[in-house]
Amino acid sequence: MTATEVSDAHEGALDSAQGWLIVGLGICILTAIWGAVFTFTVYADRLAATFGLSALQVSSVFSITTAVFLMAGGLFGVFAARFPLRPVLAAIGIGLVVTTALLQIVESYLGVVAVFLLLGMAGGTAFTVVVSLAPQWFDVYRGLATSLTMTGIGLGPLVLPSVWLWLFDQTGFRSAFTVVVGVNAGLVFVSSLVYHRPPRDTQTATTVDAAWLRTRISNARFLGTAIGFALAFSWYYVLSAHLVDILTANGIQVSVAAAGLSLIGGISVFTRVGGGIVGDRVGQRETFVTSAALAGLCAFVFPFVHSNRLLYGVLFGFGIALGPLASLWSPIVLTRFGSDNATATVGLINVAVAGSAFFAPFVATALHRVTGGSVLPLVLLGAITVLGATLFYWGTTPASGNSA
Repeated sequence: MTATEVSDAHEGALDSAQGWLIVGLGICILTAIWGAVFTFTVYADRLAATFGLSALQVSSVFSITTAVFLMAGGLFGVFAARFPLRPVLAAIGIGLVVTTALLQIVESYLGVVAVFLLLGMAGGTAFTVVVSLAPQWFDVYRGLATSLTMTGIGLGPLVLPSVWLWLFDQTGFRSAFTVVVGVNAGLVFVSSLVYHRPPRDTQTATTVDAAWLRTRISNARFLGTAIGFALAFSWYYVLSAHLVDILTANGIQVSVAAAGLSLIGGISVFTRVGGGIVGDRVGQRETFVTSAALAGLCAFVFPFVHSNRLLYGVLFGFGIALGPLASLWSPIVLTRFGSDNATATVGLINVAVAGSAFFAPFVATALHRVTGGSVLPLVLLGAITVLGATLFYWGTTPASGNSA
């Protein structure tokens, strides 16, 4: 094809029915994957009972899974342009099938770690493909398409807790895991038949190589942004791992506690889109920092919750905060540091978040064991969230002149 024909094909593909199909599949995939990984708190006790794991071992499984989820997705994002999508998605589907098979035969802690490590690797790569592909198919409706795709992150914690509980009423943990992860695999295999990048218009992006990485990593503002976002979002990973345990320890019924994660996810579906609207009017950075401050405040209050009424207020606050935090960081980062090699830049941010996803739940568990309660871990978590928001705000301060 000539350059003109490629350009025409590219323009014709944008905002097309193909793009909306990709968005629809993306919502389904993110709902299934996020629901499988980040509703860990709902099935953590079943996992422990099935394999005879201690509380610290269970916490480490979640930490490893989320860290690998973000690290694999982040590293793939850095080199995404080098790979065709369809064979990658087919490989992800195979990886998920292998994950379900392995869980049926492992018996030890190390075996469980291997299973969830593979789940994190496959899920994280699928996450990066979905999140980075959808915006490429849109011009006029890019913001709407991206926001709709990201609602899957909220729908997962909204839908999957009740699915897990229903499955546990019917069967054991191994079979329930097979059903949930098997649905993930099926969705990924279907998407491998549909997903591809739109026709390329131009290839003006700088090559992602060692020099590009050194330039990006040596930028103090970028490092502040990456570390700040990782810290500002650490509360989410702690709640994903320990929400039910925290609430039941405070006298909240297990059924109500399990519904708490659904409440956070359900509210964030609406605030994810609403946060974009507010951000466009009052400023995306300001909206992000306000949301992080709200999450920090909720973390401070959380250990003192002993009634359902106060519980719903705090969970509602977490849900309001989650939407803008999850949807605004990407446009803020790309506005500050440029959209050239956007997938690679977002990938580096996710690599930083992997550290937070690994250490936050693990440290929270260790502090809980030392202090015998959740007050100190959650108060520190609130302070860390506010610190992260401050770093992120500083790191994304608009550059003067042409400096990066």
